[in-house]
Amino acid sequence: MADDLEQFWADVLSADPRRIREAMAKLQEMERRGVIDHLRRMAHESGWTDGQQERAQSALTVLEPSTNEHSDPIIHSSGAHDG
Repeated sequence: MADDLEQFWADVLSADPRRIREAMAKLQEMERRGVIDHLRRMAHESGWTDGQQERAQSALTVLEPSTNEHSDPIIHSSGAHDG
């Protein structure tokens, strides 16, 4: 279980859109929202390294492609191409 969790976060923080989407697609909706909330904290709160903040922001960019007023993320769980 710990190895799965470690691999999950390695994928989410990989900066690879495919890996990020595949990792998130395995989660239930409430779990996805929790992960996105955590990524937002990582990206914007103090206490994280610059590298962690950059990776969290990269993941959020993949998961929340629209930067308008919408607060709910758009998560693409299909095999759609990155582009």
